[in-house]
Amino acid sequence: MMSLALLPAYAIHVADQAREFVFTAPEGTKSVSVAGTFNGWSASADPMVKQADGRTWKLRRDLSWGKHLYKFVINGETWIVDPLVKTTETDGGGHTNTVLIHLPADYAKPAKLGDGTLATSTISHKAGIPDLNYDRGQLTFRLRLRPNDAETVRIQIGNQDFPLTRISGDEITSLYEYKRPWNRTESLAYRFLIRDGGKTWSYGANGLDANSSADLLKVDAQTFQPFEVPKWVEQTVFYQIFPDRFANGDATNDPMDVRPWDARPDYWSFHGGDLAGMSQNLNYLSKLGITGIYFNPVFYGPSNHRYETTSYTTIDWRLGSNEEFKSLVGDLKKRGIRTVLDGVFNHTSIDFPAFQGVRRDGETSGFKNWYFVNQFPVRVNLPANEKPSYEAWFGFQSMPKLNVMNPDVTRFLLGVTDFWDNEAQIDGWRLDVANEVPKPFWRTFRSHLKSKNTNTWIIGENWTNSSEWLQGDQWDSAMNYPFRTATLEYIAKGTASGDQFLDQLFTVYAWYPPQVSRNMLNLISSHDVPRFMHECGDDSALAAMGAVALMSWVGTPCIYYGDELGMTGGADPMNRRGMEWERATDSNKLLGLYQRLISARNASQALQSGDPVRLSIQGTTQTSGFGRVLGNDLALVLFNRADAPATLSVNLKGLPKVNAFHDVVNGTITAPQGDTLRITLPPKSAALLRPHADPTLLTRNSQKSLVTLQ
Repeated sequence: MMSLALLPAYAIHVADQAREFVFTAPEGTKSVSVAGTFNGWSASADPMVKQADGRTWKLRRDLSWGKHLYKFVINGETWIVDPLVKTTETDGGGHTNTVLIHLPADYAKPAKLGDGTLATSTISHKAGIPDLNYDRGQLTFRLRLRPNDAETVRIQIGNQDFPLTRISGDEITSLYEYKRPWNRTESLAYRFLIRDGGKTWSYGANGLDANSSADLLKVDAQTFQPFEVPKWVEQTVFYQIFPDRFANGDATNDPMDVRPWDARPDYWSFHGGDLAGMSQNLNYLSKLGITGIYFNPVFYGPSNHRYETTSYTTIDWRLGSNEEFKSLVGDLKKRGIRTVLDGVFNHTSIDFPAFQGVRRDGETSGFKNWYFVNQFPVRVNLPANEKPSYEAWFGFQSMPKLNVMNPDVTRFLLGVTDFWDNEAQIDGWRLDVANEVPKPFWRTFRSHLKSKNTNTWIIGENWTNSSEWLQGDQWDSAMNYPFRTATLEYIAKGTASGDQFLDQLFTVYAWYPPQVSRNMLNLISSHDVPRFMHECGDDSALAAMGAVALMSWVGTPCIYYGDELGMTGGADPMNRRGMEWERATDSNKLLGLYQRLISARNASQALQSGDPVRLSIQGTTQTSGFGRVLGNDLALVLFNRADAPATLSVNLKGLPKVNAFHDVVNGTITAPQGDTLRITLPPKSAALLRPHADPTLLTRNSQKSLVTLQ
């Protein structure tokens, strides 16, 4: 979370939304581009233009107002920060990027309530997702404007006007919201009224007006299309399995060079994990409480991670057979566990039949337009310092990029989804590097899948704000790495305060419509980042706090295999060790905590589907907490990141009435006094409080000590 005091150091105020990027490249540079959060980190979307001196490269590009991260990409493969900008930021994957704060000219002076002046450049409302949204019987209206710039913000509907509530924000924009019941049969007309210093502005169909008569915006009940996502997702607890490292149940399909299960992994080694190993451990997953599996790729390919696909319709023989996979998915369904597959539709392996055709037949190949070939003949297995003559993911020659907009490629990939729907009736697709695939393809992809089954889940991989893909026409969800970043900074690293933690959580929540936020895939570890335990410095108390955050925040939680056992490991390949089954014992306190947390979530409508509430807490800068509310169901989640105990005083006014709370983490019972709950948390600990049905237990447990993982 940046502070206003830091803004002048690296903020740029401009008259329009264009930003000029300038880079001085080494001699012999063939190409330079800008990649960042504004273009999905694409190395090819924004090429720069070489100037007359032969070394300076420039690009002028419109950017939205706010914070952006970027790098320069030299020759399509070397990524570097901007040497002219000293402000950088490390993301959740360990990458350091240049920070740009892009501000309009009317932000040059500080905002001041009551001065009768508005910064008009950032006032915005879109009459569609996410600013106009229908969810659970309510219509939501949102408006953005500069923080501390207006005394009141209201919405006029018919002859009445109603106040908006600020729900999130940062130093650049505040987000205001108004909700009202809607029967989906009544059309509405509305405008926003913004008042400051005795003046009134209105915002309507033609933007901002200097009086209260802006043209009305409309909600047409006949044409309004709600953004609907599969409702089963928010009720699910996912478990991510990296197939080669979960369990080896059948030694007969091990490759010749298989390594011992507990050997130190490297980028190329196989350790023998397979479908049989998964099938033999279904009781473990059921006992843990898992209701969904996200599989890293299972299709045939040359690497242990299988993100280089050779056959999209064949299970890798090192894992088993198509029939074994079909049987596994069926057994999972019987246990109430859904299956999501990893779809690598951006690129293939160099042995994929279409690319083999390009390699073999060159320009005469019927598959030459399946890829982006710059020069024939196509050669592979080049020296590391030689760039391939075709476009490849991240410059890796083993992953030639597919031209998904070629109609033949589109038909083929849609046919892949049909095949697995018929073969195994899977429940969804996680889309690899989905931000690098053209949006028109995802629109076709969504239309195709949803026409066959509206409950098929579509989740894209993107590491930043995914709003542009979550408008109702492409994905249902995205991997919520921004949630991980917030949790990492507050809990694992201790570099953010409790208030900053909540600011980040609620900001990310407000990026999307509520139904989308409820189906975001929340994670604190994955195959692409260091494990959370490693990021905690192998401190099990902090890892336990991370587990509480994962299981309680809005979205569907996803556990990376072994995190529940306390597995550690830095960046790839150390985060992909073989599952440490010897840790799966009743004496493992972290495993026991995960079981309790999952059980509580599976039993609680508030934890599955409740709206988030920012609690009013008296504590310290290192304490934090939020609530989840659905009807009369309530959960409270409290944190103490400090190295000393902390007593929190929580204001319960406005929340559902609860006579006594049971702490899922420690088993203690606590009763509020009126509208106030006082609770003492040990150092580096968290509490997940649920209503307790038997308040008499309070007396019997009043002396029970709090237990925290050490």
